[in-house]
Amino acid sequence: MKSLALRVICISLAIMSLAGCRNTFYAGGGIPLDRSDLSARLQGIIPLEPARPPASYAFDGPQAPSRTVPDERNDFNYENATLTEDVTWRGTVLIRGGLVIAPQATLRIEPGTTVRFVRVGGERGKARLVVMGRIQSIGAVERPILFSVDAPTPVKGDWGGILLLATEKHNQFEHTVVEGAETGLESRFSAFTAKSLRVSLSKTGLAVHDGIVGVESSAFSACETGIEVHDGEFELRNSSVSTNLQGMNLSRSSVVLASTNVTDNGRQGIRADECRLRISSCSISSNGVGAVVTGGEGMIFMTRFTGNRDTALQLGAARMKVNRSLFADNDHDALRTEDGRATVWGCAFRGNGGFNLYNAGREDVVAVQNWWDANGERSISGKIFDGVRDPHVGAVQFFPWLSGQPAILP
Repeated sequence: MKSLALRVICISLAIMSLAGCRNTFYAGGGIPLDRSDLSARLQGIIPLEPARPPASYAFDGPQAPSRTVPDERNDFNYENATLTEDVTWRGTVLIRGGLVIAPQATLRIEPGTTVRFVRVGGERGKARLVVMGRIQSIGAVERPILFSVDAPTPVKGDWGGILLLATEKHNQFEHTVVEGAETGLESRFSAFTAKSLRVSLSKTGLAVHDGIVGVESSAFSACETGIEVHDGEFELRNSSVSTNLQGMNLSRSSVVLASTNVTDNGRQGIRADECRLRISSCSISSNGVGAVVTGGEGMIFMTRFTGNRDTALQLGAARMKVNRSLFADNDHDALRTEDGRATVWGCAFRGNGGFNLYNAGREDVVAVQNWWDANGERSISGKIFDGVRDPHVGAVQFFPWLSGQPAILP
C-alpha cells in the first residue's frame, strides 16, 4: 500500500508541473514564447530569425563570403568592403585592403579618431579608402584625425591613400593628418574643401584631376611631390608647401595661391604649364628653382623670391604681370624670360648672384619702373642680360627706373 501511495503522489506532482508550463516555450535565444507566438512562427507569419542585410564587397567576386576581422584593439575593422549606409567612426579603425564608401553613403569621422591601413597583397594591393559618396573628416585642434599605416613608423607609399572618385558632395577635411601614403589625398572629378590639413611622408601629398578643391591653413611636407593639379580648379591660402623634392606641379588649371610659403623644395618650388595663375602675397624661397611658368596667363603680385639656389622665376610663353614683388639674395638669376609676353614693374631686385633679369628670347621685354639696387644706367645694365651682350636676343627696356626701393613690398 505504501508503494502505491508513493506512485500516486509522484504522478500528481508531474501533472501539476506540466500544467504550469503548458503554454510556455523557449526560442533558440532563450526568449519565452507562448503557443500563439509559436503557432504564428510555424505558419510563416513571424520569421524565426531577424532579417540580415546583405553585405557587399568591392574587390571580391560575386560569391565572396562576408569578411569580418575581429580585433579587440580596434573599434571598427574592415577588409575589402563597401559601406552602403551612413557610418560614424570614432576611436581606432583598422582597414585591410580596400574600403569603398558607396555613392549613397556618408562617412563621418569624429575628433581624435585614428584610421590605420594594412596591405593585404603585393604592390598593387596597397590599402586605400575610396569615397564615392561623402566624407566629413572633421577633427579638432587638440584632437586631430589621423590616417596612417598600421606600423610604428610610416614610410612613403606604405598605403594607397584617400581617393575621392566622382563625388561633388560637401566633402570636408579639417584638422586631419595624412602620412605615409602613395597619394595622401586624391580628387578625380570630385570636389572638397580642407582646413588645417597636414599631409607628409607621401609620394604625392595632394593630387587633383578634373576637380574643384579649396585648401587653407594647411601644410604639405616631406613628400616626393607636395601638390599636383591637372585640369582642375584649385585655391591654396595661408598654407605651406615645404621640404618636398618637388613643391607644386600644375598643368592646364586655374590656380590661386595666396599668403602661402613654398620653401625648401629640392628641385622646383612651383612648375606651372598652361595655367591661369594668380600668385599673391606668397614667399617662394630656398628652393632649387623658385618657379617655372610656361604658357598660360596671370599675375604675380606682392610675392617674395628669396634665397633660391637657381633661377628664382623663369617665364616662357606666359602672359604674366609681375608687380610689386621682391627678388633678393638668389644664388643665380632673379628673373629669366624667354619672350616678351611678360611685363614687369614696381618690383625690387637686390643681392642676386646672377643677373637681375635675363632675356633669353628674341623679343624685347618691358621692365620699367623697377628698383635695381642702383641708380646709374651702367650699374643697372651690368646686372641685365639682353641684346647689348648678345645680338641674338631682344632688349630689356628698363628706363625709367625707380630711384629707391618701393615703399610697399612683401
